[in-house]
Amino acid sequence: MIGRRGTRAGAPGTTSGMEWSLAEDDALAYSPLFLPNFRPFPMRVYLTGFMASGKSTVGPEAAARLGQPFLDLDRLITAHAGRSIPTLFTEEGEARFRELERDLLRRTATTDDLVVALGGGALVDDANRAFAKEHGLVLYLEAPVDTLLGRVTGDDTRRPLLEDDTGTRLPRDEQRTRIEAMLDERRPAYEAAHHTLDADRPVEEVVGRVVEVVTAQAEPA
Repeated sequence: MIGRRGTRAGAPGTTSGMEWSLAEDDALAYSPLFLPNFRPFPMRVYLTGFMASGKSTVGPEAAARLGQPFLDLDRLITAHAGRSIPTLFTEEGEARFRELERDLLRRTATTDDLVVALGGGALVDDANRAFAKEHGLVLYLEAPVDTLLGRVTGDDTRRPLLEDDTGTRLPRDEQRTRIEAMLDERRPAYEAAHHTLDADRPVEEVVGRVVEVVTAQAEPA
């Protein structure tokens, strides 16, 4: 459970006098900003985008600069389910994964100040998309197919949606075809975000842009 003013053995530290707790510590990155009189921006920020768009890389750095905790929803699902996402897909199917995703997304509403990296398909669900837009600022990290393909083929992360029925990673050309198809399907959901940011740039530039948008949104009119 996510909560303010919670305590838990092994939960290290506070942010601006606020304590944070989570069922599994490794899903939450605590902000390193412990500055006198520093106040985090009172806003939930949801980062959406296709796999490898940089949500889980940009998110922690942006959260640290904003003085907010960071939550990776996929990692929270893994912690809650007690198994990896590929294993969850194999043993219980995508429907069970999406059920957990919906439930845990809604729990983020119990925390006022938070940066959340959503799974690539989270906002395809109409109810999830409406929830995120109502309860926070949704930012779409947009990257072209070539960039996404280069990133997913350059790491060893298991990605069930780019594997065949035996769990083997598809050939590169088939991965491209699948990415293009899924991106076309998901694009309307992504583009419903409050802001679209160019994620085909160095991480520090994307982080800076996220911080700019959030701070501008948080400032009084």
